[in-house]
Amino acid sequence: MKKLFVFLAAMLYVCSASAQVKIGIEAGANLSRMVGSSSLPSEKKTKTGFQIGITADYELGSHWALMSGVSFIQRHGELELGENYHSTPSQYEGYMRFPKVQTRINYLQVPLKLGYKFHLNQHIHLLPSIGLYAAYGFGAGDCDLTVKDMGVTQWKPLEGKAEEGLKAFRRWDWGTTAGLKMIFNQHYTVSLDYSMGVKKMSKEYGLRNSTYQLSVGYRF
Repeated sequence: MKKLFVFLAAMLYVCSASAQVKIGIEAGANLSRMVGSSSLPSEKKTKTGFQIGITADYELGSHWALMSGVSFIQRHGELELGENYHSTPSQYEGYMRFPKVQTRINYLQVPLKLGYKFHLNQHIHLLPSIGLYAAYGFGAGDCDLTVKDMGVTQWKPLEGKAEEGLKAFRRWDWGTTAGLKMIFNQHYTVSLDYSMGVKKMSKEYGLRNSTYQLSVGYRF
């Protein structure tokens, strides 16, 4: 992954002088969830969020493009441990404090993708792409944390301290991303993107971000 990031960055540097840069704005909604390598939690629910940002497409000739930009994205998530979670063996007692966990985390995200433009006709172009993204979690609102024998309380996922034994999530996130952008009349865009975190946002369950994004935009 690191070598791919270096390769794409080098291509951007070498070709930017001759590239035609298209700056745009995009906004839309997303479906996000946390996936993990552990069987716990027993259920990881998909929640809705939103994103808004600036795009920069470096068009290299009539087909190839390097795609980047920066966006604000809010990801929501929910973990449920299930009713039978309280009967797990004693070595898991430390986790039995929180049967349900909710998150709402704000990120600044920068993708770097390589795309290829298909000219369907004079007015419609299709631009699939694949690459990497990096994101920084800079804030999170008060989120619901259901604590055993205490009901619902509030916690901040990025504060760096444990709440009822639940450790805070990491701020930095990076992973792979793929997208499909449709361009109408050279200016209007509809984009569908999927990103999967490689870096674990939490060691506790091996959790990573998984996000589908649907956006509409305008290229200047």
